[in-house]
Amino acid sequence: MHASHPLVRPLIMGALLAGLSAPAFAITPSFQFVVDRLDNYGSNTLGFAEGVVHYIGAGVTPNSGFGTQVSIEQNGTALPMTWWSSHVSPNEYYSYVPANVGTSDPWAIVAEHDGDIGMTWTQGSAGAQVLDFAQNVQFDATSKLLTWELPTSDAIEGVRVYVWDRTLGLLNDPSQPDIASISSYLPPMTSYQLSPTLFANGKSAADYTIEVRLMDFRDPQLGMSGGNTLSTSRYFLDLAAPVPEPETWAMMLAGLGLMAQIARRKSR
Repeated sequence: MHASHPLVRPLIMGALLAGLSAPAFAITPSFQFVVDRLDNYGSNTLGFAEGVVHYIGAGVTPNSGFGTQVSIEQNGTALPMTWWSSHVSPNEYYSYVPANVGTSDPWAIVAEHDGDIGMTWTQGSAGAQVLDFAQNVQFDATSKLLTWELPTSDAIEGVRVYVWDRTLGLLNDPSQPDIASISSYLPPMTSYQLSPTLFANGKSAADYTIEVRLMDFRDPQLGMSGGNTLSTSRYFLDLAAPVPEPETWAMMLAGLGLMAQIARRKSR
């Protein structure tokens, strides 16, 4: 039957008009990945608190830029989650729970967008342990080769290398350092070749911090992935001392001037 038939044309027009007047459907939040692990943070200049935390996170679409609200719940306790909008993961939500609070039970992650609700469960953190850090981490500025030694622990089942860029800035907070690149999930190896163009576009070593992340997996049979990660240790290495802020320079110069005055007085 052709569309020119006198009975078909009104039906088509009616369907088009009905489609235009129908209300828009809500977008049910969906989960790209879910993590539930124990993180051991080393000392760093990126602003992360040093020590062990329970990390719960998820990739949620649509993200907070479109009004999504996400929380985690366990045994009647609900906690809000922070929107993490980096260049490599623009729609991730996370929450830190003190390692000695709560249980290893799974957490419910609830996402709400425009009245529509999506929910999923984490896998829990039973069996998670505090991992030791990578040791003797060194960077060769000429070859761009990063090397380290593994701690003597059978729990180390994978490695991942993160490159943090202090000048990049998060998508939702440009004042915070962002991740410039992430390696694939690697076996328990002791070296990684960084990009030879690391300092391109006017960048310098002072712009970067390297993270060597050691990992223990929940089920080795399921392979290396974020959702299967049970514990991590996170060692941070500044490739060069960060350039002080102007206020810091002023204080340093004032201090040097004062020391010079004292030295001159003593020499008299």
